[in-house]
Amino acid sequence: MVLAPVFYRTLLEIKENGRLPSNMNSANINLLLKPGKDPVYPSSYRPIFLINVDLKIICKALSKRLEKITPLLIHPDQTGFIKGRHSSTNTRRLLNLIDYSYSKNLETTIFSLDAEKAFDRVNWKFLFATLHKFGFGSSFINWLKILYNSPTACVRTNDQTSSSFCLLRGTRQGCPLSPSLFAIFIEPLAAAIRQNSVIKGIKCKNVEHKISLYADDVLLFLQNSQTNISGVIELINSFARISDYSINWSKSTVLPINCSFHNSSSTPLQSGNIKYLGINVSPKLADLTKLNHIPLLKKVEGDLARWKCLPISLMGRVAAIKMMVLPKINYLFSMIPTKPPQDWFRSLDSYMSKFLWKNKPPRISLKTLQKTKDKGGLELPNFQHYFLANRLQFISGWQKHTLLDEPWLDVEQALCNNLEISDLPFISSNIQRHECFKSINISSSLTAWWEFLKLTESSLIPCKRTPIWNNPDILQNNNMINFSDWSSKGIKYLEHILEGTEFISFDRLVTQYGINKKRFLEYQQIKSIIKKRFKPGQVELQTPPSVVQFLTLKTPKLLSKIYRMLSKTDESISLPIAKWEADLSVNFDQNFWSQICLKTFHLIRNPSLQLIQYKILHRVHYTGHRMFKMGFTSTNNCSHCQTNSPDNYIHALWFCPPVQKFWREICEDLSKCLKCNIPTSPLVCLLGSLDNVTPEKNIAHMVFTALCIAKKTVLMNWKNKNNLNSNQYRNYLLDYISLDTASATTSDQ
Repeated sequence: MVLAPVFYRTLLEIKENGRLPSNMNSANINLLLKPGKDPVYPSSYRPIFLINVDLKIICKALSKRLEKITPLLIHPDQTGFIKGRHSSTNTRRLLNLIDYSYSKNLETTIFSLDAEKAFDRVNWKFLFATLHKFGFGSSFINWLKILYNSPTACVRTNDQTSSSFCLLRGTRQGCPLSPSLFAIFIEPLAAAIRQNSVIKGIKCKNVEHKISLYADDVLLFLQNSQTNISGVIELINSFARISDYSINWSKSTVLPINCSFHNSSSTPLQSGNIKYLGINVSPKLADLTKLNHIPLLKKVEGDLARWKCLPISLMGRVAAIKMMVLPKINYLFSMIPTKPPQDWFRSLDSYMSKFLWKNKPPRISLKTLQKTKDKGGLELPNFQHYFLANRLQFISGWQKHTLLDEPWLDVEQALCNNLEISDLPFISSNIQRHECFKSINISSSLTAWWEFLKLTESSLIPCKRTPIWNNPDILQNNNMINFSDWSSKGIKYLEHILEGTEFISFDRLVTQYGINKKRFLEYQQIKSIIKKRFKPGQVELQTPPSVVQFLTLKTPKLLSKIYRMLSKTDESISLPIAKWEADLSVNFDQNFWSQICLKTFHLIRNPSLQLIQYKILHRVHYTGHRMFKMGFTSTNNCSHCQTNSPDNYIHALWFCPPVQKFWREICEDLSKCLKCNIPTSPLVCLLGSLDNVTPEKNIAHMVFTALCIAKKTVLMNWKNKNNLNSNQYRNYLLDYISLDTASATTSDQ
């Protein structure tokens, strides 16, 4: 807030002068050597631009305005950096069109273009002319002209910096505006290809599919490949002459479907598998797992093996998997519909387990760690659920999007022939006999949907959304029925002809929907067929709550919302509850144990103390009794006291005399210091049940933290409990207070 008025005056001065200050308009270029490249050649280095932060703020403000209208200006073929659009729809569309070509026996060519330094070759005059043509106002364009008025850069190599030089074209790397500006820059080329009658795309239901873009990654879908490719090359070369856009034809690849490719043009082109948005695609879609999932699994195995010896805790290792492994696998799941075999998932779980426990036997199962924190887990990613969530996103898309807004949806609707794609989730597994189930995308999404229904114990067959027409569940003489007049009047689902378990009268349908009175015989046919297919009272017009919740999920963070739904399908708490209740002679409900789990993370800030409490709740530490059962010791009695008691978990943490003496001293000291009564009870000290100790959250935080440090002291003397003393505890407590004070100071708490 202190700098805002000064920065505002700077903006006014920039606008008045029509140029940026020279120090704001310059960039430093650092060079990174590309993997496996010869360092002798300049082309082997990747330039990284470091631009002025004040300039970034200006660009961010302009980009926030621009992102509101780019979805309206830019055709749905372009998904790169457009709000509400995703790269996964590009690959889904690609695979759909390959499926469609096979189903219709079309000779198709997928043409992957390799743009040559696309962002660096943007011609500014062409960009400003395009912005003007799109209807941008003079004020907005003038701001862009100011930003691109004589920018300079210098190259920093080791500790040496070159002299500055002027930049004459290209959008800035690292600038928030660059992606949106490039989408506008390349849109005239995409529009020219769409409007060119010589270039023939793949015509499905309502759309002729010619081009798909993700920023500068361009795919062309062509028929009559030789003529079309020549037309594309000619058109792109014409565009290049006025915009400086350039294609590296020798690296561009042709993927022929149902045909062979012979390059008759003078332009060098290669033929074979393509790599699009990081995904390897071949004409045989069955090879997707071999080309993508298997190599990624090997990379993950190598990464986890390399990180295994790092000095990080269990919670740190879970965080590492979330940050370093999950994004890679989740990206693949979002792009490829094929589900890897179970061996693939088992191998992944095995690699994670070895990483989490440093090649030692796991003390807490992966299934437990994958649960939410209120159920005794650490929210370790469940990759089976992530795969399902990625597939289920498109079930939601079937219900909510229009064909013209989502080109991938147009292809899938074409693959469904006379079936409405939005009806597929409400048809039984009989749909597998339909032609549409041969589509790799449709079949994988429906299979995931049926698994979702199984996990949530939901049944939809039949329900109020069950379609009447073109439904393989509702047959007459082994043929699907379709009375087009009824459908056009709005009678499509069972809910339109049933009220409760009774059929709505024909007279009422005539009045409500305008059905022709001459259709009474058809009405009787419908009644007869449905009664024959579904028993009276079998139709449930109330949609299951889990299905209602799923269908009402909103698109922002849709994947996370679906994943959370899947995570909550198992409501059991994965703690050794029976053992705790037997040791403490108590009996609590599930809500109590859920709150105990959550307090570990809500009342303690220090991750190492959180982990101590978490491990104690799961009873992971080896006691004398457990070592005896494993055959490592000759007796199960406690070696630290003279009671000859079994050295089980509750004895080691509580009932052992030196430990109990230690707990009494700690509870007395804390009660005096915090001026509240802290009973010497295992329920309070071990489990952290503080409801009867203090209602104040700040006091509860201090009590819980102090008790966790006491448990740390007990564990540090696990093999020699006679060394337990309150002085050692106080030293640990002072260390924590110093650390917590420093942390609070740096975060202004």
